[in-house]
Amino acid sequence: MRFCILSILVLLSMTNHAHAEVQDLGGSWQFQPTTEAKVSPDSAPSAESSWQTIQVPDNWFRQGHDISGKAWYRKQISVKPEMLKRHVRLVFEGVDYMADVWINGHYLGHHEGYFQSFDFDISKHLQQGDNVLTVLVDSPLEEPKAWSFNKRLLKGIFSHHDTRPGGAWSERGQEQNTGGIWAPVRLEISDQLAIRQLALKPKLISPKITQNSWNLEADALLDSDLANDAEVSVEAVLVPENFKGKSYNLRQKNQLKNGEGKLAFTMPVEQPVLWWPAGHGKPNLYRLKLNILKAGRVLDHKEAVIGFREVRVDSSTQQWYVNGRRLFLRGTNYIASQWLAEMTPARYAQDMELMQQANINAIRVHAHIEAPGFYELCDRSGILVMQDFLLQWGYSDDQDFTREARKQAADMVNSLSNHPTVVAWVLHNEPPWDAPWMHTKYPDYLPDKNRTLDDLLFADISALDPSRVVRKESPVREHEWIGWYFGQWQDFAKPAKNPWITEFGAQALPNLTSLKKIFKDDELWPDNQQKWEKWHFHNFQPHETFDIARVPMGDNIEAFIANTQAYQAKLTQFAAESYRRQRYQPVSAIFQFMFVEDWPSINWGVLDYWRQPKPGYAALKTAYQPVLPSIEWIRESYTEGETATLGLWVINDLWQGYPKARYQVVVSLEGKQIRDKMLAVDIAEDSGIKLEDLKLENLIAGSYQVKVKILSAGGKLLGENQHQFSVLKK
Repeated sequence: MRFCILSILVLLSMTNHAHAEVQDLGGSWQFQPTTEAKVSPDSAPSAESSWQTIQVPDNWFRQGHDISGKAWYRKQISVKPEMLKRHVRLVFEGVDYMADVWINGHYLGHHEGYFQSFDFDISKHLQQGDNVLTVLVDSPLEEPKAWSFNKRLLKGIFSHHDTRPGGAWSERGQEQNTGGIWAPVRLEISDQLAIRQLALKPKLISPKITQNSWNLEADALLDSDLANDAEVSVEAVLVPENFKGKSYNLRQKNQLKNGEGKLAFTMPVEQPVLWWPAGHGKPNLYRLKLNILKAGRVLDHKEAVIGFREVRVDSSTQQWYVNGRRLFLRGTNYIASQWLAEMTPARYAQDMELMQQANINAIRVHAHIEAPGFYELCDRSGILVMQDFLLQWGYSDDQDFTREARKQAADMVNSLSNHPTVVAWVLHNEPPWDAPWMHTKYPDYLPDKNRTLDDLLFADISALDPSRVVRKESPVREHEWIGWYFGQWQDFAKPAKNPWITEFGAQALPNLTSLKKIFKDDELWPDNQQKWEKWHFHNFQPHETFDIARVPMGDNIEAFIANTQAYQAKLTQFAAESYRRQRYQPVSAIFQFMFVEDWPSINWGVLDYWRQPKPGYAALKTAYQPVLPSIEWIRESYTEGETATLGLWVINDLWQGYPKARYQVVVSLEGKQIRDKMLAVDIAEDSGIKLEDLKLENLIAGSYQVKVKILSAGGKLLGENQHQFSVLKK
């Protein structure tokens, strides 16, 4: 891992060109699944009346096509005479998983990878009037014998994962394919010069962030008909995007280099307003407006939104620092949906609002890459992102796969590194060389499987992006599945061994209304093998639920729902509070697993697929309060006459102290208050302290409730919490 990191990042905003035209190709396309397609320059089929229609962009499963493999797409494009004299590029924002593309029967090329944008120059292949665009999309289903040791598709959780339809280990498994042209398709039409891409890299040139002096380095990738060594003028202005402040300007002459199609410039930026994470300042952003001119005429224009900030991780403690200030990460794992076309801006905004309400300040994008709108929203919300690459468990070690993995890892960095929200690259989730559970599962297990692959990826990405944390793996040791895959939930009270806990949690059923959207009425109570098989398909894990977590079913579905939800909530809050009480000794980052259900299923989400909260959501919200009055406990029941000892803690993740604060403790028995205690405390910024042990002696049979709250000197509520336990008669 790289620990000492300077990461000053940029959000690329895909705005329309002022002097280039964009023609959207979304809408109704022709569609035809196929099993016999062979890719060659003459393999594009002619029109057939049997072809269906499909909407683009979208995943084909969402359009009613439950298939895996290949399918043809076709779109007719009308071209006016004036377009034939201009540059025309065909741009795909995302196709899952492979695409071969033709225009008017001319083969343009092949692309592999579901998340990248890619484009082709089609100017010389167009004709006046009707033109036919044909795409062969291939999203295959890997055979179960490849799971999870010899996979070849770089799709992460969209190919083989516990949360996929069918689950990770079902013989049916991995159904409801994610394939299709899921993101927008467009034509970009330009004249003498067009700015295809704009990459920005702010560099801190002063030795300390407090001096805050930068160079903004810009590289523009161009399409140009201008003569080699032509001179153009660059006009750039950097203006505040979401705040009021100083602007910066640059005007200079640039010479287009022979055959490179590139233009570069550097803008000095003194004392910019920094981008800060939520809860610690504002996510301040700037907009760069770039014009390229010749003889006083603007040839093209492009804009980008950028953020200036420094991120580093201490090499010995693994503690995070943003702009020189230490920060504890209260995170969650996130898979928005199994079908990325489903995630509209409104749906992402809903998830982001629910995360912020739950006091989450960091997201691990778990073994996949989200749609671009997610990262733009995180930039503007001030949420930190730990970004996983697409490697989930075991893969082939052959040279072709290694080459493709290295290419797509570079694509990930190039497409996302401009976002100030992204703070780390994690290259492989539980690789075979770090997954002890694979030893007994696979007869052909090799202890060094994928090690060379991951070494190469680490070297590649470390060199490509020295501004972020780069990790070879998300290791099993950080995945604390206590109380679900092993041990008991009380074991979370034991000292943590690792600074980062990147997975912990438990499954819970959704509420009855949501469950009825998944199962028919006669399937709601699984009392035979056929019903259980459907529950298994929707990811329910009976062994973990009944044998390890020891959650009782109860006598009816309502009781079953309540029991699983209560267990998830208890484990989530108990674990999170225990880790937070160990802040920086050694814990510095925690990521609950999982925030939402990514399809209609029974998974680890604290929100179901329809974003209805389970009790675990409220538990996470409580445990993640920036100022947390934590209650340290281990027992849920006592016998009368015993003494209960509860530790009273104050955790403050904020960069603000609260002198002369008050810590109130109220104890009730059967709803009647029996004790009210107030403690004075000076709360330091970025701190955690134990105030005292609260002893409740000679307990009486009944139900006890302990409520605590922290008030500022002025009476403002800073945080509150509670714990309940029962006392039984002898």
